[in-house]
Amino acid sequence: MDSIIKTDVCIIGAGPSGAATSMQLAKSKITHCIIDKAVFPRDKTCGDGLILYAYKAMKLLDESLFTDFLKSPKFLHSKTINLHINNNLKVSFKETEDREMVISYAKRIDFDNFLVERISNTYAQKFFGNRAVSLQEQENGILIKLKDGTKILAKMIVGADGAQSIVSKKLAKNKIENTLKSTFISAYFSGVENMVANYEAEVRIIYKKVPLFFYVFPLADGQVNVSLGGRTDQITKLNINLIDEIEHILKTHPFAKNMFKNAKMESKWRGWLIPFQFDKQKIIGNRFLLVGDAAGLANAFYKEGVGTGMMSGILAANTIEKCIIANDFSQKKLTEYKKNIQKEFKKLLRFSHYALRFARFKSLFSNMVTVFKKTIERKSFKLIKNRSY
Repeated sequence: MDSIIKTDVCIIGAGPSGAATSMQLAKSKITHCIIDKAVFPRDKTCGDGLILYAYKAMKLLDESLFTDFLKSPKFLHSKTINLHINNNLKVSFKETEDREMVISYAKRIDFDNFLVERISNTYAQKFFGNRAVSLQEQENGILIKLKDGTKILAKMIVGADGAQSIVSKKLAKNKIENTLKSTFISAYFSGVENMVANYEAEVRIIYKKVPLFFYVFPLADGQVNVSLGGRTDQITKLNINLIDEIEHILKTHPFAKNMFKNAKMESKWRGWLIPFQFDKQKIIGNRFLLVGDAAGLANAFYKEGVGTGMMSGILAANTIEKCIIANDFSQKKLTEYKKNIQKEFKKLLRFSHYALRFARFKSLFSNMVTVFKKTIERKSFKLIKNRSY
């Protein structure tokens, strides 16, 4: 008979949300398994921007983690995000002089590995380069079978395995609707000229009957991450070819054409999905919960999900500790996690949904932003401070 590894907790996925869950469990001296299909460092397609909860989560996990992040030469930081509603209207979100930054830029191959290297060797048993291929509910736990045949029986599973989560599909029976996810493409460029000073983030809304979001983010290695995307159902309905659109933007847009005139493309265009189905799907059940993209916690408007994912991992680990003490892994016991997710993210993520819907109405959206621009810029500091560091 094949031997089975038994554990209280098994995390599927070692990206930022899974790594944060693992680090928080280790702080409580809870032994666990963590699985990922990849071997780190590994690349991951992303816009490479970090804001808000990414900082808060790192400080909560370990003050030295945040300090090391600030000191690392692999990451850039800026005090300003410029959101361009059109070529003549922008809203700037600025950090005060006494605080470090409002946005950071980090290639995921570097940032994810930065976190994974800090996963405990004492409390975490790692199964990297080994995909979870099946989940089977049993009376005394959930049996996870890995690609190499390894079997793990866990009293509790954390689904930290992204937009295509096996835990979400098999245990929660979730299905992501196209109206609740975005499709993006991105690529790296070198030789980009006349970048905005002080590493300021440039985010532009480009209207092609529907709003598309165009990002240009500088990186520590001198390259630039360029991304374009929008809501999946709208892109599909209008048959928008994102590669054609972004290449046209780089050649003709007043902001981009001179910057990218002599630039060299360092990677192919790559696509990825950003689920934002907050409060629209099941995130807890008997013996499982979902974190990060698996739980649909990305911001619908500005698309960032790393920080909310990390914060959800911390909340998950805190709830799991209570489940272990009570030896109760029922959906009822895990309701606390769902309530804490609502408390932490409800206002921000619901507002992001409303903002995305409103942005579709180009003229009305521009007029409203024009009227409230100064108020938004003035009050944004409180939002940033409460949800960051």
